[in-house]
Amino acid sequence: MRFWSRWLACAFFLVLVFPLIPALHPLPPPSWSGVLRDSGGNPVDGASIKLFAANANREYSATTSKIGLFAFTALAAGNYTLTVSVAGKIWTASDPVVIKDGATLTSGLQLSTQGQELRVIVATDLVSPQASGGERLSTGEVSSLPLNERDFSRLLLLAAGTMTDTNGAANFTQQFAVNGQRGSAAVFAIDGADTTDPELGGATFSNFNVDAIQEVQSSSGVMPADTGHGAAGFTNVITKSGSNQVHGSLFEFVRNAAFDARNYFDHKSDLSTRRLPPFSRNEFGLTNGGPVVLPRIYDGRGKTFYFAEYQGFRQVLGTTQVFPVPTVAERQGIDTTTFPGDTLTVPVSSSIAPLLARYPFPNDPNGAYGARTYATSSKVVTRTDQASLRLDHRLSGESTLFLRASRNQVTGPTTNPDQTAIDPDFGVKFSDHQRNFAIRYSRTPTPHFSFQTALGFIRSTPLFITSNETQPALAFGDGLFQGFNSADGSIFGSYGNVYQVKQDMTYSRASHSFKWGAELRFNRDTTIFGTNPSGLYTFGGGTAYSPVLISSASGQHDIHPGDPLPDSLTGLLTATPYSYTVTAAADLTPKGSKFDAAAVRREAYNFYFQDSWKATARLSVNYGFRYEVNSRIHEAKHRTSLAIPIGPDGKPAGFLTPGTRQIYVYNPQPPYPMDWSGWGPRLSLDYGLSKHTTLHAGGAITTILPNLWLQNYVTGAFPFVFQPLVTALPGFPLNFQDSVVPVTLPPVYTTQGQLLFASGSSNLPPNIPMDVQRFQDDLAALTPGNQVQLFTTISFDPHFRNGYIGTDTFGMDHEIGSVKLSASYVGTAGIHLASILSPNSYGGADPAFTPYTQFNSAGHAIGGFGPETVMTSGSHSSYHALQTSISQSTARMGLSFQASYTFSKSLDDASAVPGGISGSPGVILQTLPQDPFNSNADKGPSTFDVTHVFTLSLIQSLPLDRVRFLQPVPKTLTKGWQFLNITTLTGGPPFTVYSGVQQTGAGAGGTDRPDLLAMPSFSTNRATREDYFGLGAANSSFFHIPINVPGGTGPNHGRFGTLGRSTFRAPGFRNFDMALIKDTAFGRRGNSELAILQFRAEFFNIFNVVNFGLPSNIVRGSGFGIISRTAGPSRQIQFSLKVIY
Repeated sequence: MRFWSRWLACAFFLVLVFPLIPALHPLPPPSWSGVLRDSGGNPVDGASIKLFAANANREYSATTSKIGLFAFTALAAGNYTLTVSVAGKIWTASDPVVIKDGATLTSGLQLSTQGQELRVIVATDLVSPQASGGERLSTGEVSSLPLNERDFSRLLLLAAGTMTDTNGAANFTQQFAVNGQRGSAAVFAIDGADTTDPELGGATFSNFNVDAIQEVQSSSGVMPADTGHGAAGFTNVITKSGSNQVHGSLFEFVRNAAFDARNYFDHKSDLSTRRLPPFSRNEFGLTNGGPVVLPRIYDGRGKTFYFAEYQGFRQVLGTTQVFPVPTVAERQGIDTTTFPGDTLTVPVSSSIAPLLARYPFPNDPNGAYGARTYATSSKVVTRTDQASLRLDHRLSGESTLFLRASRNQVTGPTTNPDQTAIDPDFGVKFSDHQRNFAIRYSRTPTPHFSFQTALGFIRSTPLFITSNETQPALAFGDGLFQGFNSADGSIFGSYGNVYQVKQDMTYSRASHSFKWGAELRFNRDTTIFGTNPSGLYTFGGGTAYSPVLISSASGQHDIHPGDPLPDSLTGLLTATPYSYTVTAAADLTPKGSKFDAAAVRREAYNFYFQDSWKATARLSVNYGFRYEVNSRIHEAKHRTSLAIPIGPDGKPAGFLTPGTRQIYVYNPQPPYPMDWSGWGPRLSLDYGLSKHTTLHAGGAITTILPNLWLQNYVTGAFPFVFQPLVTALPGFPLNFQDSVVPVTLPPVYTTQGQLLFASGSSNLPPNIPMDVQRFQDDLAALTPGNQVQLFTTISFDPHFRNGYIGTDTFGMDHEIGSVKLSASYVGTAGIHLASILSPNSYGGADPAFTPYTQFNSAGHAIGGFGPETVMTSGSHSSYHALQTSISQSTARMGLSFQASYTFSKSLDDASAVPGGISGSPGVILQTLPQDPFNSNADKGPSTFDVTHVFTLSLIQSLPLDRVRFLQPVPKTLTKGWQFLNITTLTGGPPFTVYSGVQQTGAGAGGTDRPDLLAMPSFSTNRATREDYFGLGAANSSFFHIPINVPGGTGPNHGRFGTLGRSTFRAPGFRNFDMALIKDTAFGRRGNSELAILQFRAEFFNIFNVVNFGLPSNIVRGSGFGIISRTAGPSRQIQFSLKVIY
């Protein structure tokens, strides 16, 4: 807890010392800022607010902005009469406003429907303490800045400390690593109602119509106690509401490949002579808001308002695909690469020849993978329809009711265009039907007390459906070729539902503003998880043994029957895989589109208290605490099971405790310990050094709740499905079949000799031990050759607990006119983060590395467990950053901007939970450690760590009508122009190099790393720009794979490599998005124009900068050290028309 002690001691020092400082400086003059709202709670634009002191003959005035914001500065102390003038009507406050020396008021104003009374209210969005980081984006910025796909979440990257998390985005919404924390710790809401995906994390409704967004509130760092949910970052989207005047917009955005530049890896071929892959996109929609008026039935003007929106998205995208395939010679058994300078003649198995023929032929001999390179485009189709309806109703002068219903129908994209480039039948189609409802009752019974009661519901159904269910998959452990039918008939997804109840209360007294409340969330989900139901053969990565004689031209490299095969190419040609796995379903298990469905349940209970205290004229203290507790994950029909370690004393023990054995229990209760320690204190201090300079400091602890998708290791495993992992052994090769081999599972018995499901129901009493050895023996009797098939099991660490984030910050804000400068240190520590433990090593491990596997005298497995995946909370992360920003809060000379720069370092030993090699060429993002028994050795930069990040957003009005030589041009053509820009400059993310070979007896987990012999000179400015390491086909010479060494283990007699994790950096990223907007008013409606016609021309990556992605990082794989993809698009141009009325 040294982290906690450090920031707590600093805060204690600040609390003691800062009150003594005001005597050294004159008090700043009083000020008052807030938001003016009408009776429906909507911001009032263009209102005149006046303060008048009759006894001193002083008067101050302010005009509200488009979002209702007003501000008085340099006020004199005294009692004032307050009036507001709107559209010729005047409201007057019943009580005088008292201004004290050094006071900084943040109360809002509201126009009452009961006469012309003006009420000074406690505006919770203003007086609540704000987070130390993040950003607030107005409706003008959200709807105007150039956004690719009109996805508001992309604007979050403008905030300091925010990066994309490439480990996330499983539901095709971008996930964000905020202040060094994982993307699953980013939480989202719309109008305060949770919209985080119930299972996968990340945002739903990220395509919410930006024309319907009033404001995007992004928070990070030290956040107030009313924010929880394990949030490292919290984004709340405030939607627009209706008003007495009907308003809205109509729009269409059009994009076509004919407008765009060529991607660096786009090439003409005999099959496609197009300059560019096909690309067409249409985005269209509308918004409309106003009073609810039903002629002769109901007139809701001034009382009831609606706001409706719809947005459609249609896209056909030709994605650029570059990957390795077998050459013509290799398909004929001619191998010239395994032993340089020599040629192997490999007898091609008749069972593999038809699959080789289905691979496309190479077409780019100078490409990233040399003679094996195949480059093409693969179409991806996406369609979305998103709509929402909001109602606001003023029940009385003190009470309001808010309702909103939103839906989002997402169909596509195809998730694996690399596979559809081989065969369209190999595609995986994504769909997601999202629903969100929110109801909020707000009441302000007195000027000092208010409360809100809110109900929320979010439903998300991300589903991944495969087309081909008749063929097994082929993967390559060393990344030699592109995988074949890698979807493997898999089907997975979830029907996630979260019910949310919130109660918030606010009370202000003297210099305090108290807020307290509770939040309850109830998960009612159905998960579907069918991985590899058609069977997966892996070639290479581990050692297989030749079934035939393979002769060499020199005679020095002949491979005799029974000899180890040197690589995956010889394994493929001889149809000799290293491993095979399949998911077989039991009789009681749902199949088809509901494969292994489980009814997952969890409840979360949250309580908080906070106080915003104006301690002195200069010092503000925001403190509070939050308590979060969540139930254990459970299943509605008791479909749960776990492997439980039992120590020598017969009591539960740790998985790595010497002498431990395991039992497999059905319906384990409890499945893991209950964590009651979810306390999260929050403290932040703001001290005004002067009128324009403020120091701030703070610290917080935030509880992280387990992610239901990534960390649910309780439901749907054995005995409902069985996943054997069979590996090749000397004298026991694996037989390859190009068809789905059905697996018949025997019944499961308890250790008491009774059938487990004798009643035909899964609702059984808790803690029933299952007879694993009997099941294995019965299964072996049904298997050709009577080969024992080991369990691939999942479980929870007995010491599993919630994680938490510790945050501390110290910084300064300074204002120079309308320009605000900010610089802060931000530090976070992720403690007890979720990670994977492999206590029985990886597949194919030696007896010395597999304490839970039974072997005979020949070293062959005869029972017990195979590779195990255990969910633990033993990971740790640290993040330190200097975060700076400069912004102009009020437009001057027609210019407003925000720029931020972050200099940071994020370290961890695991950046995500899932693990395992993908079996595809190119880039591998591995999350398992090299040594399964020493994850600390994998500590290094996080996969989302980027040292330098600079972002800029800018809006500049272009007063062309004032340019002298344009004076003769009609004002209709020269007025209403704007220039907008988003600039992003970052360093490169880290990556790790893997050998692609099983080096030790710890098995083939795809985690082995080589030794570094010489440091490559990384560059993309060579003659061959994509050759990042610089030596082309000889890039592997920078490394040595430590096999066949004295004292080595495993079939290759090797050791772990000395190269660390995340050792190297990929190329940096530079992107410049720009837009030109022309607004043309037409028609008249009262004293203003009828509508505005807006023309937009948007240029994404306007300078067509080639942003290279990560290089291929498997030493034994094809194209090692070569980059085959870009990290962003080439220049793309988009045009649009919009009518705003």
